[in-house]
Amino acid sequence: MTNKLFSIPKPNPNATLRLFCFPYAGGAPSIFMSWLNGLPAHIELVAVQLPGRGSRLMEPAHNTMSAILDELLSHQTFITQKPAVFFGHSLGSRVAYELAYQLQKTNQKTPLKLIASGSRAPHLPNSKPAFYHLPHDEFIEELKSLNGTPKEILENVELMELFLPLLRADFEVADLYQAHPHALPIPIDVLFGTDDVDVKPEQIDAWQNLSALPISKHSFNGNHFFINSCSDEVKGKVFQLISSL
Repeated sequence: MTNKLFSIPKPNPNATLRLFCFPYAGGAPSIFMSWLNGLPAHIELVAVQLPGRGSRLMEPAHNTMSAILDELLSHQTFITQKPAVFFGHSLGSRVAYELAYQLQKTNQKTPLKLIASGSRAPHLPNSKPAFYHLPHDEFIEELKSLNGTPKEILENVELMELFLPLLRADFEVADLYQAHPHALPIPIDVLFGTDDVDVKPEQIDAWQNLSALPISKHSFNGNHFFINSCSDEVKGKVFQLISSL
């Protein structure tokens, strides 16, 4: 598999399960590289690499969910080739849900389960004011308040100019996308940070409206980016949730 949409750092032709990982807004496949350590032998990790980041840094980023889905669905043969689990964090959770929904809607093979991390249920409206369109300085201040963009990037003028189009595009999707509620015929595991002020308990519970099966909830001691601060714990929980598949 050589398409740039999918980063497969450790190809495993004998894998019986693929773990597709969808990063948060502004995130790249590098978020998941530490997961290779301890990856069960039957699993192949596939990090989704949308334009504007990683080796696709110079490509214009998608600024609508429909554009993201168009690119993903153009590779649905690969996505459905083997049994799969979708994992996403924040915006990545909502991309993963929408992809699973579109596959089910068109009678394609759906993932065995969805692991939604650090995100409100995608059919709920965004409870925070949109900020993707703010002037430069105000946009930077909003990014700082989220604590997701490394300080080294925020304080580097040249790097920020390089990454701003990607960040604005990703947050335009995050700010404006709202899913149609549809109960998928697959289990959903929901991961959340106990100190995440951006995702409220009722927004976590609302994931139940998107699965025909009981959801499971798993907490981590951290804020919205517990996927980074609790990386080993998150990895361990994900591997535990999919080990028997």
